[in-house]
Amino acid sequence: MTELKDLLTKKEKKERWLIKNFIGMGEIAVMYAPIDHHKTGMALKIAMEVITGGEELGASQSGKVLYYSLDTPETEMVFRAKALMENQYPNSAELIGSNLSINFDDQKSSTAKDFNLVSDYYWWDDEFEEYEDKWGKHSHYIGAGTTWFEEGETPGDNYRLIIIDTLSKAIVGSGINDDISIRKVIHNLRNWIKGSGYNFSILLIHHTGKDARKGMMGSSLLGNDISTVFRIRKKKDGFELFREKSKSGYKGKSIPFKFRTADVVHNNELHESVYVDIGAGLDELNAEIVSQYNNGSTKKEIKETTYLLGLGNTTTDKSFGVVFNRRWKTLIDTGFISEKETGNKTTD
Repeated sequence: MTELKDLLTKKEKKERWLIKNFIGMGEIAVMYAPIDHHKTGMALKIAMEVITGGEELGASQSGKVLYYSLDTPETEMVFRAKALMENQYPNSAELIGSNLSINFDDQKSSTAKDFNLVSDYYWWDDEFEEYEDKWGKHSHYIGAGTTWFEEGETPGDNYRLIIIDTLSKAIVGSGINDDISIRKVIHNLRNWIKGSGYNFSILLIHHTGKDARKGMMGSSLLGNDISTVFRIRKKKDGFELFREKSKSGYKGKSIPFKFRTADVVHNNELHESVYVDIGAGLDELNAEIVSQYNNGSTKKEIKETTYLLGLGNTTTDKSFGVVFNRRWKTLIDTGFISEKETGNKTTD
């Protein structure tokens, strides 16, 4: 006999969200697209929404994010994260810095095997400890490890989201088309979540095959056995994150976004990067340029004023000039200002 309290518990579990109507709490989601469709950029956006408790994708529960960056070089990943953080979360830099963990090293120790979603263990070491006989002599090594469930129940970091980018790089020694391997991957991920008490979610980043119209690359189990599937599609005026499969009433609806260029400073050098913008508006520097432009200031005057205000995250007049000219061109291209030197007010 099923008691009422059991039914309520099941219903309550189904309604738990990491991001409202987007990613369920304690569930697996997959996001896929062809190359150059800004999968990593959108994954970083999702990560920062969770960390800051944002509402751009839906009301988010706040918490730490663990990001396995298995496909993007470390320096490029750092540039992308800084570009997004500085342009859309300028007041949350410290919060994001302390709550976003990006794992570029797949090994826990020099003797550990690679992070591998097909393995029986989250972590395994063949030479974890030595066995000593009764004379105190070392006889052989004893292997030791941590199961996926045990890793999930390990207290301490309070992660709310784990991102694996990309899935194919986390399947070592097996193929993405192998049903047995994919079934093992899903089983391990579910045990990982179960060990946490269903208190974090997992987002897998994945590719399409050569023919993007055929959907996700590999085994059909990915689409059949995972409850939430997102697809990034290119549109005439940008991109959209399409809810291909969702347990919410928003299935079939999309979130439009564009990618934007930005300049970041890393190790005292200026670099150009990109970030995803789903309509959060202009950042502080662009907003100031547009405001002064509309008040009749010339390009030269705006450049001098914004530099003195300390906007643009640069240390020299020369580097700021490079940033400013790029921003000026971008604002023209996106229609915020026109080719002429001043805006609404006229100057002598």
